[in-house]
Amino acid sequence: MILCKRNSAFERIEEILQEVFPYAKVARMDIDSVRGKHAHDQLIQQFEKKKIDILVGTQMVVKGLDFENVELVGILDADGILSFADFRVNERAYQLMEQVSGRAGRKDNSGKVFIQTMQVMHPVLLQVQQHDYKLMYDEEINKRQQFEYPPLSRIIKLTFKHKMKDVVQDAAVIFANALQNRYRQFITGPSEPIINRVRNQYLMEMLLKLPRNKKLIEKCKKDILFQVAVLHNEKRYRSVVAVPDVDTI
Repeated sequence: MILCKRNSAFERIEEILQEVFPYAKVARMDIDSVRGKHAHDQLIQQFEKKKIDILVGTQMVVKGLDFENVELVGILDADGILSFADFRVNERAYQLMEQVSGRAGRKDNSGKVFIQTMQVMHPVLLQVQQHDYKLMYDEEINKRQQFEYPPLSRIIKLTFKHKMKDVVQDAAVIFANALQNRYRQFITGPSEPIINRVRNQYLMEMLLKLPRNKKLIEKCKKDILFQVAVLHNEKRYRSVVAVPDVDTI
């Protein structure tokens, strides 16, 4: 079983595996190969019945599935999994790799897991090697405390969208300035996300990291909704979309 992060790489990986193992039955599980209503279940059944020797896929291959007779699991591009710009990245990477590792060797059989990486000493990879959840938790909770991230705070993420870049940038700055008096110490941004354009809409983001204070959080939500209405009263910003997301995942 091979786990890969990028959908675009699947076909090439499948081709290479078929060249290296010409007598093996290779299949892939991605958004293109499981479009039919029963395609996903049929692919899993074929793999369980050993009609497929090598299965290439994303995390959909392992989530909620319990395979027998899997002797080897490969995780390609672990660096990609570890490079997301998100404070939960280490937690999620550990969870995914630990889950994937559990697919190799079931019941009385032993299995092996190979991880492709340029960061062999990355703390998460060492934690996965040792299956040390406690160490991962201790390190992560210390970082969350240091930078005031959940579960020690509540996060409201605001995403602004518009077809014109200068309009969405100005709107985000005006919005942030309107909240400065009350929430200055809690605001991060606004700034462009790594992917700053989706479906012809330019994006800007800002975060509010709030203490776990119910009254403050409720007040902040109301202030955000009010400022959205104020922003939309301005003709230039009427078509700017502002999307608040509390405790974004």
